[in-house]
Amino acid sequence: MSINILVVTTANRTRRFKQESIDDINHLLDSLKRSAHFFSGKPLIIGSAGQTDVFSSSSIACVELETNQDLESYIPGAQNLSITALTEEEAISPFEGGVVGESFTARIDFYFQGGHVINTLVEGERKAALAERLMNLTSILERPVIFYRLPQGGIGMLNPQAMTRVVITPGVPDLPRDAWSATPVLV
Repeated sequence: MSINILVVTTANRTRRFKQESIDDINHLLDSLKRSAHFFSGKPLIIGSAGQTDVFSSSSIACVELETNQDLESYIPGAQNLSITALTEEEAISPFEGGVVGESFTARIDFYFQGGHVINTLVEGERKAALAERLMNLTSILERPVIFYRLPQGGIGMLNPQAMTRVVITPGVPDLPRDAWSATPVLV
C-alpha cells in the first residue's frame, strides 16, 4: 500500500510526494482524524532524508491523498454531502443536475487564489428548512476545511480561505435576501 500526496499552493504550484512505509502511512492516517482544522494555523511539514518542505497553511489551496485504501473513516465529523472531484472528461461534459424528490445533484467549481480550479459533483439530501439551506450556501467559504473524494481513489481537502469564488450549477433556487439576481455575460 502507498499514498501519493499532492499539495497545491495559492501560487498554483504543485508538489508531489509518496509514502510507502507503513509507519509513515499510519502516522498520516492518525493525523487525518484531527484534520477538521487542517488549514488554520500550523504549517504542513513533509520531510524525507533528502529534504523537508514547509508549507504555510494559509497558502495551501488543497491537499490530495491518492490511494486505493478507504480513507473516509479517518475524516472527522459526519459528511452530509457527497463531494467527488470530476475527471477532465467529466468536467468538460455538459451537466444537468437539480432536485429530485428530497435529493439533489449539483456541480460545484471551486476557484482558488493563483488560478487553481477543482470541479466537483455534489450529491445529497435537500434540507427541508429554508434557513438551513441558506446557511449551507452562505457559510461555504467560512468552513475550516471541505473534504472531497478523488475519482481515482482517496480524498482531498480544500482550503476555503484560499478560495476566490464558488460556482454552483444549476443555480440555487433559494437565495438569501441580500443576494443579487443577474445573468452571467459570457465574453
